[in-house]
Amino acid sequence: MTRKSDTPIAAAPGAAQVWPNFLVIGAPKSGTTSLYHYLSQHPDVFLSKVRKEGRFFSGVGDGSVYWPDFYHFDTAPDVSDYQALFADHDGQARVGDVSPDYYAYAPIAARRILTYCGSGTRIIAILRNPVDRTWSHYLQNVRRDAEFYSFEKALADEPRRIAANWGFQWLYADTGRYAERLRQYRDRFDDVLILLQDELDQDGPGTVRRIFEFLEIDADIPVTVEARYNTGGIPRAKMSILDGAHDDRDGVSFETLHAELVAPVTGIAGATSADGVYPPIDEAKVSIPPMAAATRARLQERFEPEIVALEDLLGRSLDMWRPS
Repeated sequence: MTRKSDTPIAAAPGAAQVWPNFLVIGAPKSGTTSLYHYLSQHPDVFLSKVRKEGRFFSGVGDGSVYWPDFYHFDTAPDVSDYQALFADHDGQARVGDVSPDYYAYAPIAARRILTYCGSGTRIIAILRNPVDRTWSHYLQNVRRDAEFYSFEKALADEPRRIAANWGFQWLYADTGRYAERLRQYRDRFDDVLILLQDELDQDGPGTVRRIFEFLEIDADIPVTVEARYNTGGIPRAKMSILDGAHDDRDGVSFETLHAELVAPVTGIAGATSADGVYPPIDEAKVSIPPMAAATRARLQERFEPEIVALEDLLGRSLDMWRPS
């Protein structure tokens, strides 16, 4: 992506500033919101209550990345904005920031984290089967009135969006390229923990304990991990989008489509904030439709080289992400 300069936004921090000593970098739609809630329960961990995602190190606040006007995206464009997120820090040993855009915008974010926080900053990534992650990412945007094309049309439109420097929120398949992004962190930081959402699903308490051990804080602190946060699904009223109701309007901007299709129904010209610490979704009001089998097969083939590259990076098999 074409971006503005990735030089530091300001001088390296002074002694009075509070900077993270660990970061959960993503990937998006892989369990980062759940981790935010789980880790926040530890008395030795500070995570901002203002919002889950700091979004300082990726530089998305510099205006170079396109986000549709109606989709508000809180950022921290300068040091003072970012430091305000840590104003309530009360001496906790571990200070964190859970921002999937640090994964999406590697290596820019990795270089800036190194500049501001140092190579000893502990990096945590959590990854999901890239086929499922891509579908969940798309459904989230449909649910939030931020995507108007069918899944197949949106995937076909992705090269145009990349060329136009759209935010990663609209780059569903591209965001699933794990290995090349994670290498930016493995090459720069001393301690990098890479988890799988499969592990969180199968053993939530054990996975959280593993994170606490990685952070070198008391791993015996009891944490409630039953609830899952910001999960997928869309309301029945939006199913027509999946069926391609607006696919023939590819010459119309998303701002126009939102003003025409969403604002008259909701009475809202734009989201007050697309951010937040999302609560569990009411499963009675949404459903997770299955991906078309042919589309799944194409994505599986597309991601196979990416899965192999990640296996090489991690030194472990990821056969659980392949069809049985």
